[in-house]
Amino acid sequence: MPFTIVTDRRRAPDELKLLRTMGDDLSTAKDWQGLHALRQELRADHVFWAERWGPVCAIAAGHIGDYQTARELLREVIEAGFHQPDQLIEESEAAFDGDAELARLWACAADNRPAAPVILVDWPTITPGAPLSLFRLPPDGEDLLRGMIPEPSPSAWETARRLAVWVSSRWRHANVHMEVDDAVICLERVAAGARFACVEYTLVLSQALNALGIPARKISLAQDGYHAGVGRGHVVSEAWIDDLKRWVVLDGQNGLYWTDDDGTPLGLPELMELHRDGAAVTGYVKEGEPFTEEKARFWFSYFAHGVSTAGIGAAGGYVPIFQRNYVYATPRLEKDSGRLYPDLAEIAIGVHEIGGQLAIRFSAAHPFATGFEVSGFDGAGEPVEDGWVMDSTPGEHLVEVRTRTPYGLLAPQTLHYRVPSGG
Repeated sequence: MPFTIVTDRRRAPDELKLLRTMGDDLSTAKDWQGLHALRQELRADHVFWAERWGPVCAIAAGHIGDYQTARELLREVIEAGFHQPDQLIEESEAAFDGDAELARLWACAADNRPAAPVILVDWPTITPGAPLSLFRLPPDGEDLLRGMIPEPSPSAWETARRLAVWVSSRWRHANVHMEVDDAVICLERVAAGARFACVEYTLVLSQALNALGIPARKISLAQDGYHAGVGRGHVVSEAWIDDLKRWVVLDGQNGLYWTDDDGTPLGLPELMELHRDGAAVTGYVKEGEPFTEEKARFWFSYFAHGVSTAGIGAAGGYVPIFQRNYVYATPRLEKDSGRLYPDLAEIAIGVHEIGGQLAIRFSAAHPFATGFEVSGFDGAGEPVEDGWVMDSTPGEHLVEVRTRTPYGLLAPQTLHYRVPSGG
């Protein structure tokens, strides 16, 4: 490598710690004769010799008139990279006033700062936002739930679609609610003949999606004027779909999702915007029992407002009362809904040392990440678990990093760094 990494200077042997203490004490006391006598022992401190002890010993030699040794030491440490004469101005002025060559060498050291051995130019980050607030069961509950629902497909989107249709066919709607948010209990009660409403369809769908590694939340939708009347609300799920690189609304009661004119599945912010723009209905996909256009318009009317388990973005004002007597509750009231809808392909980095080499560790925005893959723009991917040791070859380095999930690799994030020649 073109640069040396010191793994942990705190772990220096005891004899080296004692040597450093002796050097510090002699330097503080300005015991130049003592420092001059200790110079060969101080060479054993390879970490601090060029930047600390060599210059101090050169000053000590100058103070006692051994200019030849002082010159040799200065040339040696300047060659090794010493470039901080400003830290020893007072000591050096008195030591080198009697020798023009020493004064010149000392002045040259100020221009001796080496180039940085490596420079991180650009790197991926995770955009700050609200907590993700997934609608999940505890791990033991998810284990039970996985034994009650269909097996996942290789595709996250196919898994989510099939699961929405499966949930919609479990029971016929009834205006009855459970007292607990537990999909396992819900499915057990359904198996015994119970029937529930949209809240429970969403409960099962959201918690099942999360159990299969697809990040999902619950959304409470509301029609215009929801502060009064009855039947003004509906509850659905929203999920981050790895394949689509976006959040998508899924209606577990109806086995339904909504699309734009190009057939792209839509999330809550897009659907609310379409509703605000006066759209009577947008595209939709309904499997199983078909919809009439009238039904489609009815269900689309609920996208006037929406609160997910993460919160709501309500730049134009917010009415916190639902159907006259209830609180339209939200855990987080934002002006910008984008803070509630992170790009789960994003990655953050940290700089570390691994085995004496400079390395990068990655953190995923995706809650079900299983690892990372790193590749050059033209190279094959390399799986990464604990950390990625950086290539120290001089030149520009452009690296693509992808989060790995149970459904494959997410969109690439770019890391750019530079290793100067001769760094």
